[in-house]
Amino acid sequence: MIVLRNARLIHELTEGYIGQTADVAVENKTIQGIYPTGQKFTDCEEIDLQGKTLMPGMIDLHMHMYFSDDNFAALAAKTQNQQLISSIKYLRCYLENGFTTVRDCGNPGYIGVDLRDAIAEGIIEGPRVFTSGYCITPYAKGNDTFPGLYAEVNKPEDILGVCRKDFVHGVDFLKYMATGSVANVTGEPGELVTTREELFAMQRAADVLGTYVAVHCHGTSGIKLCVEAGIRTIEHASIMTDECIDLILKKGNKTALIPTLSPVVEIYEDAEHTTPDYLKAKISDIYEAAKMLVVAEERGVLLGYGTDSSMKSSQAHIGYEFYARSKVGFRPIDILKQATINGAHILGMQDEIGTIKAGKRADLIVIAGNPDENISAMYAKPAFVMKDGAIKRNMLDTFAG
Repeated sequence: MIVLRNARLIHELTEGYIGQTADVAVENKTIQGIYPTGQKFTDCEEIDLQGKTLMPGMIDLHMHMYFSDDNFAALAAKTQNQQLISSIKYLRCYLENGFTTVRDCGNPGYIGVDLRDAIAEGIIEGPRVFTSGYCITPYAKGNDTFPGLYAEVNKPEDILGVCRKDFVHGVDFLKYMATGSVANVTGEPGELVTTREELFAMQRAADVLGTYVAVHCHGTSGIKLCVEAGIRTIEHASIMTDECIDLILKKGNKTALIPTLSPVVEIYEDAEHTTPDYLKAKISDIYEAAKMLVVAEERGVLLGYGTDSSMKSSQAHIGYEFYARSKVGFRPIDILKQATINGAHILGMQDEIGTIKAGKRADLIVIAGNPDENISAMYAKPAFVMKDGAIKRNMLDTFAG
């Protein structure tokens, strides 16, 4: 048993305990109990958190494990073996940064399937992985920006076959492109690249296979079409309007939004003045429209946490998505919920992860500071990370008194 002493808890992220501080006991990969501080235990390892904040392990619902670099040409030039190696490094970085669960939203060659299984078997170290394999897409402008990333299909009647191929290779969910991409050089983010028939065929395929679809979608027309089709998650959902929000609620609030604001805010602010002109031109409208995502959450739409960032960027600017979300108006506690409990609900894992509760998986992180009051506490690596009850021991070396 491991006992985490003198932990500061966040009420909204804790279940079955009302105190502000506690001793949290972990045994056999699960949270054994939450107790008032000073509880006596025997035969246990004790770690004094000294009032630091204990949170559930975080969940990134939109990442690409093979995105090692922002230089897309260099990324495309990598061999599959090189992509595999950089993906292993990126997953390790994610765990060190406090993410115990990630959703990989597209990579070449089903890399995510193999790495998901290798992590589950303990061969390599990383967060729990859910992966989609390739991004399924119609032929669209800019697809050649990311060679090998897309599985292109143009007829609604062919979509089920493509999805079945993904499932033969062991994917967890399906990824589909409904609008243009910001990153694709000639892509137009708001432009609808699919048809109603194709998008509904994707949802029917998901139903047949017992899974769901995550749809890349920036523009308003695409968002409304996704909601009508019953899509579970809309990725980016950048150009949000009141009409979109009304439709989500009218359709039973079954569609969750996964904003990815790190690239948007980073390009908009362009602190290092390195952004290509074509990207700057696309981002300005998206940045302003992203503020409507705050309104969507206030009205009850479920929002998850995604970054869509490269390993290079995320390591240079740890916690940047927290900063980006605060810039468009989200409150600290809402951002923390998006990165934990909301993500668990979207994955259907709310009984296992997402909050600190006796009986749930022992996915826990320790933060120096009070992130529910000041989100800047999330701009650094956690003091240490625990996944399924196992602590990253190298992080204990720097756990200060």
